[in-house]
Amino acid sequence: MSGIDPAGDFGGMRVGGLQLALPMSALREVVPCGRLERLPVRAEGLLGAIDLRGVLVPVLDLRPLIGLAIDPVDWPCVVLVVHDGRILGLLCEGVTGVFRSEGGRMNRAAPGGLLAGSLRRADDAGLISVLSPAALLALPGLPCVEDPEPQRQRVHDGSVSDEPLASGLPMLLMTCGRVPLALPAMAVHATLPSPQVRASVLGGSGACIGVLEHAGEEVPVVDLPALCGLGRMERAQEATHQAFMVRLEAGLVAFLIDRVLDVVRVDDDAVMPVPAFALPRQDLFEGGLSIQALAEEVRALLPPTVQQFLVLSPRGLLGHAGLQALAASGRPVAALRGAAAGSAPADGAAAVALQAAGQRAMVTYQLGREVATPIGQIREILPFGCEIAVLEVGGVMLGLVAHRGRSIPVMCLSRLHGLPPPAVTPAVSVLVVEAEEGVPVGFAVPMLRSIEPADWEPALPVLGDARDALAQAVHSRQLAQVGQGDARRMLQMVDLQRIARALQQQAA
Repeated sequence: MSGIDPAGDFGGMRVGGLQLALPMSALREVVPCGRLERLPVRAEGLLGAIDLRGVLVPVLDLRPLIGLAIDPVDWPCVVLVVHDGRILGLLCEGVTGVFRSEGGRMNRAAPGGLLAGSLRRADDAGLISVLSPAALLALPGLPCVEDPEPQRQRVHDGSVSDEPLASGLPMLLMTCGRVPLALPAMAVHATLPSPQVRASVLGGSGACIGVLEHAGEEVPVVDLPALCGLGRMERAQEATHQAFMVRLEAGLVAFLIDRVLDVVRVDDDAVMPVPAFALPRQDLFEGGLSIQALAEEVRALLPPTVQQFLVLSPRGLLGHAGLQALAASGRPVAALRGAAAGSAPADGAAAVALQAAGQRAMVTYQLGREVATPIGQIREILPFGCEIAVLEVGGVMLGLVAHRGRSIPVMCLSRLHGLPPPAVTPAVSVLVVEAEEGVPVGFAVPMLRSIEPADWEPALPVLGDARDALAQAVHSRQLAQVGQGDARRMLQMVDLQRIARALQQQAA
């Protein structure tokens, strides 16, 4: 009979839109699908191999084996499967967490196929097909690659046995400066050993420090300790940093850390409660994990100063409004490159998801007071530098900036609102919108604040307005409510696209 214990833990994944699962005893880790190396063998669904710390591990695409269309995957990752001393990578669209079967039951499939059976998840009652690790590794033509790190598979995974599998929670251990952190491993979409972080539109928005490219997407990068209120990363050592990514409802977010230590399995009750007042952002933590809860061979690899890990809460990260807004700001790299050629980039699909939920992501910034603009209007955010030639001292138009093959006029938004212009400091940014397709206009703003979703956008009543179109656009009566709890506030919404169109019409 199958060695899969229906009462054990399972790891969920998405393949071709299907919800599939494997027993946790057969799952090693999730890694990004980077460059695939060619192999001198042919097998149905074999894509090539990834370099896993010096070992070429074959990667299999299940879709042609189960009759699914081979459509492009937005955020491909590879789930590493181990069985009977061998290792294989499965291409998937993402992971869906660790779960147990409802009632500890599984409807077993006939032997000999890829499916071991089906079960219903205990957490959301979804019906999931369970793959057979033995059948996957036995597919004809697949190269046989020995598990290069068998010591990391610390649970029994025999293929023919009635012995229950070891239960427990797989945990990603990491360091962030002086703070050791942990996160349930199946909340991690992928790990990045050498993230290439670059400055972007989002840098300076709270804990966000820039973006990176992953699978054709521009993904915002967050300083994890800063998000948690634990200080900031040492930027001088940025070249040695690592990162992990989490898929939120609105898209992907990458979290910058010092390094990943290991992926280990701990008992379900190993996470200790920590008093809420002891943590600056208690909503982002589940508790503490003592190193005594770890296997002896894991403890031997830890720095001597590490005695306890703070365990991050996947629910807290997934529900964080600021992270959701950041995730919604991600856009396809192809769209950004299209903007350089003069075409308007499409808004990220995640922003569409926020709108479907009745929310829009807002960029908030200082303009005498805090105001907000829908992030969907903003094509880019540029630094305000001395290369912007000042054309008229005291006028609304500050000058022109050459960027991505286009000459962009830069307006002073403060002067448009009857305020004194901001002092030229590194905090000043230029928000670039399009008055119409292919016609960029930049607005200099004194200081960016944050990116947050708006859960209410009321408009003040208008009882007749004799002002011209530009004055009406500048002094909008549209509001946006952003933030949560004590940080909730009502801001004036500045419609930069409407202002840009009014300026264009006035000039004409």
